[in-house]
Amino acid sequence: MASIGAQHAQIVKLVSGPHETISLRGRRQFSRGGPLQPALVVSLLLSLVRHGDERGYTRMLEAFWDEARDFGLELPQERPVTAQAFSQARGKLPSAVVRGLLHRAADEFDARHGDELRWHGRRLLAVDGARRFVQCSDELRHAYGRPDGAHYPMVHVTTLFDVTSQLPLDAVVGRYGADERAQLLLVLDRAREGDVLVLDRGYPSFDALSVLALRGLDFVVRVPASWTFKAVEEFLATGRREGEIALVPPPGSPMTDMEPLRVRIVVVSRRGDEPWVLLTSLATAEFTAADVADAYTRRWRIEEYYKLLVGAYFGQGFFHARTVRGVEQEILAQMLFVAIARLLAAAAARLADVPYERVSQKAIILATADHLTRLVLHRSTDRAHDHLTRLFERLARAVEKPRRSRSYPRRSLLPARKWGPAGRHSGA
Repeated sequence: MASIGAQHAQIVKLVSGPHETISLRGRRQFSRGGPLQPALVVSLLLSLVRHGDERGYTRMLEAFWDEARDFGLELPQERPVTAQAFSQARGKLPSAVVRGLLHRAADEFDARHGDELRWHGRRLLAVDGARRFVQCSDELRHAYGRPDGAHYPMVHVTTLFDVTSQLPLDAVVGRYGADERAQLLLVLDRAREGDVLVLDRGYPSFDALSVLALRGLDFVVRVPASWTFKAVEEFLATGRREGEIALVPPPGSPMTDMEPLRVRIVVVSRRGDEPWVLLTSLATAEFTAADVADAYTRRWRIEEYYKLLVGAYFGQGFFHARTVRGVEQEILAQMLFVAIARLLAAAAARLADVPYERVSQKAIILATADHLTRLVLHRSTDRAHDHLTRLFERLARAVEKPRRSRSYPRRSLLPARKWGPAGRHSGA
């Protein structure tokens, strides 16, 4: 029981403590002593994303206050704040505050559980992008742009993701059509020397791979079999399955003075599908071709993560916000929610001695959502200890069998059409 108490102290410190010390240096944006201080605004953002797109501001605020009252938790005033007050308060909160809390949650996870969740003793990270439609407002159209012929603006979210811990480490929000390689560089500060980065076919370039090498990051990247590096095409023409090639800077590259970058190439056969062509900096003496293929295979976990973010029980639809700051807040709050849920799952798995990777992702999100109000408002009391014990027990029971095949069809979040060729749709 003492170990659960220690875990309780750590969780409460993470989900409540940092919120109380949010610093807005040089800003006098929040009314002194007012009900919506930064800590509570962040907690309400987490509550907003836990409900997905099923509730607006007013219903979310009512539910938050009702739950707090039911569990005897203190809030700064008896009645819920208004939707307008919440909207104004979150408009004063920089999205960098939420991003900083995501970093803190990821660092806490790594300090508590990271050593148990490594790939060959290394962190195995993936970077990938996803496009999301957002609300139709002049500010968002101007800031983010939209696809040709589309009505709604669209953002490009680039995420740095630990595929072993299944944890988002960082993210940036850019314009529709943003350069994926430029976005990649914006999240690399959260990687560290010795990490292994896994990238899909949209990222490889001489410049990008050189930056990874200069930062001391190893990589496994998939490249196309054609319309690719000349050295790759020449190697594939030999019919060999593994070797070493030299990549040279292309004309016009800012790195034209650099020496050729020597990388290992591995061709992975796949039954019924085109082979993978992988480039890697991992040494042959330490990592076999099968290890390289395994690293790239594990990249599917970031795809599963993106599937979670648009799932029926956690997807945000178009998000609620109509401002750039608000969209960034909600995207990062959703990731912060996942990070907190993952920290809870890792603690529960350790206490119950069950495999962390087998704890159901859906169960993690739903259980954390059910307990969120208590997590962000409770302090270290016996009652809070009891609530967390029940949450851990619930997570420890949610163990799934591993699935062999995974398929993720694209899911549209556009509103259903009300009219068709035969008139109004019956479900509209």
